[in-house]
Amino acid sequence: MNCEELSQLLPDLVEGTLPPALQAEAEAALPLCPECQRELELARQVRTLLSTLQAEYVGLHLPADFERRLLARIHAEQSSLELLDLSSQTLLQWLIDLINLIGALLDPATGTLRLQTQPSA
Repeated sequence: MNCEELSQLLPDLVEGTLPPALQAEAEAALPLCPECQRELELARQVRTLLSTLQAEYVGLHLPADFERRLLARIHAEQSSLELLDLSSQTLLQWLIDLINLIGALLDPATGTLRLQTQPSA
Protein backbone atom coordinates (compact mmCIF):
# COMPACT_ATOMS: atom_id res chain seq x y z
CA MET A 1 0.00 0.00 0.00
CA ASN A 2 1.45 3.38 -0.95
CA CYS A 3 1.11 6.65 0.95
CA GLU A 4 -1.64 8.06 -1.27
CA GLU A 5 -3.78 4.94 -0.82
CA LEU A 6 -3.20 5.03 2.93
CA SER A 7 -4.06 8.73 3.07
CA GLN A 8 -7.46 8.03 1.48
CA LEU A 9 -8.20 5.41 4.15
CA LEU A 10 -7.29 7.49 7.21
CA PRO A 11 -10.80 8.64 8.19
CA ASP A 12 -12.06 5.05 7.98
CA LEU A 13 -8.99 3.81 9.84
CA VAL A 14 -9.63 6.31 12.64
CA GLU A 15 -13.31 5.32 12.77
CA GLY A 16 -12.45 1.62 12.74
CA THR A 17 -14.72 0.97 9.78
CA LEU A 18 -12.23 -0.66 7.40
CA PRO A 19 -12.68 -4.32 6.51
CA PRO A 20 -10.26 -6.40 8.64
CA ALA A 21 -7.92 -7.31 5.75
CA LEU A 22 -7.64 -3.69 4.58
CA GLN A 23 -7.15 -2.47 8.16
CA ALA A 24 -4.33 -4.98 8.66
CA GLU A 25 -2.69 -3.83 5.42
CA ALA A 26 -2.97 -0.16 6.44
CA GLU A 27 -1.60 -0.85 9.92
CA ALA A 28 1.33 -2.76 8.39
CA ALA A 29 2.15 0.19 6.10
CA LEU A 30 2.05 2.85 8.85
CA PRO A 31 5.36 2.04 10.59
CA LEU A 32 7.16 2.37 7.26
CA CYS A 33 6.29 6.04 6.75
CA PRO A 34 6.66 8.81 9.36
CA GLU A 35 4.63 11.15 7.13
CA CYS A 36 1.70 8.71 7.14
CA GLN A 37 2.00 8.41 10.92
CA ARG A 38 1.73 12.22 11.23
CA GLU A 39 -1.29 12.22 8.92
CA LEU A 40 -2.94 9.53 11.05
CA GLU A 41 -2.36 11.58 14.20
CA LEU A 42 -3.82 14.64 12.48
CA ALA A 43 -6.85 12.59 11.37
CA ARG A 44 -7.34 11.46 14.98
CA GLN A 45 -7.18 15.05 16.22
CA VAL A 46 -9.67 16.21 13.60
CA ARG A 47 -12.00 13.31 14.47
CA THR A 48 -11.80 14.17 18.18
CA LEU A 49 -12.56 17.83 17.50
CA LEU A 50 -15.51 17.02 15.24
CA SER A 51 -16.87 14.51 17.77
CA THR A 52 -16.63 17.12 20.52
CA LEU A 53 -18.42 19.66 18.34
CA GLN A 54 -21.20 17.21 17.51
CA ALA A 55 -21.55 16.21 21.17
CA GLU A 56 -21.97 19.85 22.18
CA TYR A 57 -24.48 20.53 19.39
CA VAL A 58 -26.49 17.33 19.30
CA GLY A 59 -28.56 18.31 16.27
CA LEU A 60 -25.56 19.39 14.22
CA HIS A 61 -25.24 17.27 11.09
CA LEU A 62 -22.04 17.68 9.12
CA PRO A 63 -21.98 16.59 5.49
CA ALA A 64 -21.00 12.93 5.18
CA ASP A 65 -17.70 13.72 3.52
CA PHE A 66 -16.80 16.83 5.57
CA GLU A 67 -14.02 15.14 7.52
CA ARG A 68 -12.49 13.55 4.42
CA ARG A 69 -12.61 16.87 2.50
CA LEU A 70 -11.09 18.73 5.43
CA LEU A 71 -8.20 16.27 5.69
CA ALA A 72 -7.65 16.44 1.92
CA ARG A 73 -7.53 20.23 2.07
CA ILE A 74 -5.05 20.20 4.93
CA HIS A 75 -2.93 17.68 3.05
CA ALA A 76 -3.03 19.75 -0.15
CA GLU A 77 -2.06 22.97 1.62
CA GLN A 78 0.84 21.61 3.56
CA SER A 79 3.28 19.24 1.91
CA SER A 80 4.93 18.37 5.20
CA LEU A 81 2.17 17.81 7.73
CA GLU A 82 2.88 18.69 11.32
CA LEU A 83 0.77 17.91 14.33
CA LEU A 84 -1.72 20.65 15.05
CA ASP A 85 -0.27 23.50 17.03
CA LEU A 86 -1.36 27.04 17.62
CA SER A 87 1.25 28.48 15.26
CA SER A 88 0.15 26.38 12.32
CA GLN A 89 -1.31 28.21 9.30
CA THR A 90 -3.26 25.04 8.56
CA LEU A 91 -4.89 25.17 11.99
CA LEU A 92 -5.76 28.82 11.47
CA GLN A 93 -7.39 28.09 8.10
CA TRP A 94 -9.14 25.04 9.55
CA LEU A 95 -10.56 27.11 12.41
CA ILE A 96 -11.75 29.77 9.97
CA ASP A 97 -13.51 27.09 7.92
CA LEU A 98 -15.07 25.64 11.06
CA ILE A 99 -16.25 29.06 12.25
CA ASN A 100 -17.74 29.72 8.81
CA LEU A 101 -19.51 26.35 8.95
CA ILE A 102 -20.97 27.09 12.38
CA GLY A 103 -21.80 30.65 11.31
CA ALA A 104 -23.79 29.32 8.38
CA LEU A 105 -25.86 27.28 10.83
CA LEU A 106 -26.62 30.21 13.15
CA ASP A 107 -29.92 32.02 12.88
CA PRO A 108 -28.99 35.73 12.92
CA ALA A 109 -32.31 36.73 14.47
CA THR A 110 -32.06 34.48 17.52
CA GLY A 111 -28.38 33.60 17.72
CA THR A 112 -29.30 29.93 17.96
CA LEU A 113 -28.31 27.05 15.74
CA ARG A 114 -30.55 26.24 12.80
CA LEU A 115 -30.49 22.47 12.84
CA GLN A 116 -31.79 20.27 10.12
CA THR A 117 -33.86 17.43 11.39
CA GLN A 118 -33.47 14.06 9.78
CA PRO A 119 -36.74 12.86 8.21
CA SER A 120 -38.30 9.95 10.03
CA ALA A 121 -38.10 6.64 8.23
